[in-house]
Amino acid sequence: MRAQANALASEGHRRARASSIAGLVERDALVHRAAAQLRALDAEAEGLVFGRLDFDDGETYHIGRLGVRDNQEPLLVDWRAPAAEPFYRATSGDPLGVVRRRVIICRGPKVVALDDDVLSPDHVGDLRVLGEGALLAALRRSRGPHMRDIVTTIQREQDAAIRAPARGVTVITGGPGTGKTQVALHRAAYLLYTDRTRFTGGRILVVGPSNVFTDYISRVLPSLGEDSVHLRALGELVEGVTATRRDSPEVAQIKGRDSMRQVLVELMWQAPPTAPDRLRLVYAGQVLTLDVDDLAKARRRVRDKCEATGTMPNAARPAAAAVLLDTLWTKTDGPHFDRHLFADDVADRGEFHRFLQAWWPALTPTKVLSWLAETARVVGLDARAAEVLAGSYHGRPDWSVDDVPLLDELAELLGELPAAPKAPEPEWRLRELTSGTRRVATFVLSCGLRDGWELYAPGHPTPIALAGPTIDNDAIAAAQRWAETVILREGHRVISWADGFDPHGEEGYVPVLAEPLPVEEADDDSPAEEPYLHVILDEAQDLSPMEGRMIARRAEFASMTVVGDFGQATHPLAAGSWPQLLNRLGKREARTLELPTGYRLPKAIADYATRVLAPGIAPTRSYRSGGTLSVRQVDDMHAAVQEAVRQTPGETSIAVIATDSAAEELAPLVDVAVVPASLVKGLEYDHVIVVEPADIVAAEPRGLNRLYVALTRAVAGLVILHQKALPAALRD
Repeated sequence: MRAQANALASEGHRRARASSIAGLVERDALVHRAAAQLRALDAEAEGLVFGRLDFDDGETYHIGRLGVRDNQEPLLVDWRAPAAEPFYRATSGDPLGVVRRRVIICRGPKVVALDDDVLSPDHVGDLRVLGEGALLAALRRSRGPHMRDIVTTIQREQDAAIRAPARGVTVITGGPGTGKTQVALHRAAYLLYTDRTRFTGGRILVVGPSNVFTDYISRVLPSLGEDSVHLRALGELVEGVTATRRDSPEVAQIKGRDSMRQVLVELMWQAPPTAPDRLRLVYAGQVLTLDVDDLAKARRRVRDKCEATGTMPNAARPAAAAVLLDTLWTKTDGPHFDRHLFADDVADRGEFHRFLQAWWPALTPTKVLSWLAETARVVGLDARAAEVLAGSYHGRPDWSVDDVPLLDELAELLGELPAAPKAPEPEWRLRELTSGTRRVATFVLSCGLRDGWELYAPGHPTPIALAGPTIDNDAIAAAQRWAETVILREGHRVISWADGFDPHGEEGYVPVLAEPLPVEEADDDSPAEEPYLHVILDEAQDLSPMEGRMIARRAEFASMTVVGDFGQATHPLAAGSWPQLLNRLGKREARTLELPTGYRLPKAIADYATRVLAPGIAPTRSYRSGGTLSVRQVDDMHAAVQEAVRQTPGETSIAVIATDSAAEELAPLVDVAVVPASLVKGLEYDHVIVVEPADIVAAEPRGLNRLYVALTRAVAGLVILHQKALPAALRD
């Protein structure tokens, strides 16, 4: 397969030697296709073959990351193919015809270990059985800085979620360590495999809670050979904005409310801070003046007219001009004036245009949202909330993650920015040829490159007619009469001629037609993005109403996979149930699949963390025994953190988790990851040191939920350091 891809690239370069445009196009297409194939093969090089199925009828399948055939003989079955399903779904109670399921562990191209499950003992015959349990072996592997795929160890209930139908909404629930995120990512790869034509080209969107999280999971899909999925954090969903900072819970609760939409509506109709507050002009010797009150009334009239017609602010400048002219007319003192002449005269004046552009400027979401720094502009909230909201924008040069849904909402409310007037193409550019000939916009008659007159038609870079030798090259009038006859046959009558240029940049003559040619619609320089067809939403339990609206806009035409765990809900406005959350996303019905078993979290750590689990949430069954747990009360927290880091085993991943403010203090003291508690959701490490649980609980309204998240990040060892009294649920 590698040789075929390299041969394809060589063939493309060979075709380009012909120096024709067609050869260059073919080269680009073939080389691009070959490069894509080689990238896919490179991505699958590690662990290309990872499984084998021996069936009771003597058939044997090898399972891998992609499908490989030798002519028509399947050498390797893609893990997503229906034939590979028994590798994940067969059990001793329902073996699906499988006698032995083998996991093949490779390092590069070499097999280094084998692990077998016997599912039909009566049919095992001479088959050898090896290994200690592939799942437990994989779970004991050290964690790295990025999440790994679980393609070799997908379990039955996980496989059912991965292969669930694409249509509608699929909700995947489960506690810490159940593999929700990995299932969601493998589901994206499965959807691309089963319907690549539909979903390829960035039609699948995966949304995570933070940039730290999306960076952590960024290697999974490429390792499965898929690189056409859009992976975004909540703070990256608005074009041109990358937000990583979270607001305080009090501010987040205000910004996330449904009522913020009306606050934004009131805000966008207000006068911009730079808008002039006085219009003065002279008409027929009279000085006409609009003061602050006049302009305020005019702005209210514009808003009323726009809301009645559904016109957005960025499309409302014509309405604003009409209202201003009406208001100015009321200031005139002369019954003999003609109102239409007055409007035409004033509307054409430069000073009126300049005032209108300043008084009703084009608005961007970032510009409008910055106005909230003034408490007086916050309409629709009580005084305390307005003050807190305005204060969140003081001294902040960047946007927070909680601002991103507001920017997205404003983008929809304000409407598209008015298109800038297109400047006419300069004459020198008409002459300059950058690549071949140009396609003329109308008929052109010229006598440039060939011996004789040529007539070009609109959109054609080559002449549609050549004058015969009876027309002298210098007889311009005769050539024009000949061209008029040809153009008349095309259905157009020529009135006169003007100077112009032919497709080669040579001087020529352009006809003035009795009826203008139809104007071709200009191509949009930045065509609208095609809508997403499937949206995968991870850590969905934490979406605020405004964040839900932002996701709903992107999932309007899409099916969805919604992943979450209400036991880890930490946002102050988190939904209370899946139906409530689906309503925020603009969806109604869903199929729900539960992942009840925790494969990552050892039982000792899981049982301890369950003490702070929210009431009404069923604890997850832990598949793994063992795990180390240490709770220490210390005098010097900084020294204790450094000592705890030194005591952890080498060659493992370690993280220190603390409140956001404490994390800033601890980061310079140790050379391991120090992660704020607000950003740790979805991550996992071999060993975790949790600093001062009481402060994590006190930092926000759902502090116990946040502590539950922090306690469930460790897959081998958990150390808890505290000076203050532990939360009541954790005391012996």
